[in-house]
Amino acid sequence: MSLKEKVPVFMRLSGHFCATQRMNTAGWRRRMMPLSFLASATMLTANAYANADEQTFPVRLSRNEHLLLEKLVCGDPFGVGVAEIDARAFSAQADKANYADVKCRPHAQLKTQPLYYVAQCGRDGKQWSCGAAEVETIVPLKQRKLIVRPGTVPPQRATEAIQTISTYGYFQAKSLDAALQSTCNMGMGNTADLVEISCRRWSITVSFWCPQISPQSPCPRVIYMGER
Repeated sequence: MSLKEKVPVFMRLSGHFCATQRMNTAGWRRRMMPLSFLASATMLTANAYANADEQTFPVRLSRNEHLLLEKLVCGDPFGVGVAEIDARAFSAQADKANYADVKCRPHAQLKTQPLYYVAQCGRDGKQWSCGAAEVETIVPLKQRKLIVRPGTVPPQRATEAIQTISTYGYFQAKSLDAALQSTCNMGMGNTADLVEISCRRWSITVSFWCPQISPQSPCPRVIYMGER
């Protein structure tokens, strides 16, 4: 996953969802990063979508750092090994990573697709700290696969909701297929029938309350879709 998909983690969670107060905040945990790391991250402004890949640089972790992050994110809390660590720096000349995305090995499956934990870690000096791990999975769509983090939504319901709305085509002349781009974060809304979906620039609200069900009004319903 590129920083192009990660940058909103530091910006969007305090934006649209908090402003509308529709999201259950328990489903959108802020990552607990060192202050100096967060300060560096917030320097990436809205233009980061266009040039984020040019603003970060891959860095090779030392063996000890690799083992430490595996232990912090995957080993101690879940008893699984690490699958992948993407460590990056904000400077091309840096010999130490500023942050790392950690992906654990799968711990379960859902409809033949793996369920695994991911977390983002930041380094402040010599000290690494990691945010709370989140479950991530792969949702097959008609012609592609989508990376989804169900959050507070049960993974099976999250998968079914994404797959169903992906077949709707458009909502108020806006393409759902264009909006559903990896990585999509999900969470329960302020009532049990609402699910909030955030994919890069797009926010989608899905309702499972369907008073009238027909080919023209399928369920679940998309009741809001907006670009941030």
